[in-house]
Amino acid sequence: MPSEYEQKLSANIKGKMAIFIDAANLERSVEKMWVNPKDIPNEHKNTPANELCWRVDYKKLADFFNRLGTVSQLNFYSPHFGSESHNRFLTFLKHAGFKLKTKALKEYLDHTPEIPHRKANFDVELAVDATFTLENYQTFVLFSGDCDFAYLLKFLRGQGKMTIVFSRTGHIAWELPPACHYYFDVADFRPEILRIAPKPSKAKNPAFRRDPAIYNK
Repeated sequence: MPSEYEQKLSANIKGKMAIFIDAANLERSVEKMWVNPKDIPNEHKNTPANELCWRVDYKKLADFFNRLGTVSQLNFYSPHFGSESHNRFLTFLKHAGFKLKTKALKEYLDHTPEIPHRKANFDVELAVDATFTLENYQTFVLFSGDCDFAYLLKFLRGQGKMTIVFSRTGHIAWELPPACHYYFDVADFRPEILRIAPKPSKAKNPAFRRDPAIYNK
């Protein structure tokens, strides 16, 4: 039986959906989530909870929304890390039906070898894509907690679109919930779009930790 959260989400989807995923923001929002021992699947029952973490399962995410209705767009925005594992991950996403938007990380000078400062923002790309494809969807679903998307959400509401945002409590900018019709906490959809897996062996390396491919092996 669908959870109360899934029922609420399903009841408010109107027409075709467009899913827009700000991957770096989404990954950061789930990587610190506490793993409840009750949630640990049988395959990891012998692993201590503090050695496990939550990860986004993009195949489950795609299947979940396709079950809820018609998905006209499934857009994935991510830095391109240039690693072999990330290339394999992107190929996997493409075969799973995602439309990929990537670009190289821009490295800034205000960092140290231990704490690199690298960014690849997709605010403009995502907003332009959402605007130029207005005729293809009635419901806009955003996975991000970035405050910069508040203006886009208000614009889409003005165009008569249903706007839904997914992020994590404590990781979402205060401007976003009032700007959209509905906000959902990713943690409430753990069975539908997340999975539990061992923590990456190089979790102390910030550059390694930001490579989404690491979280989808």
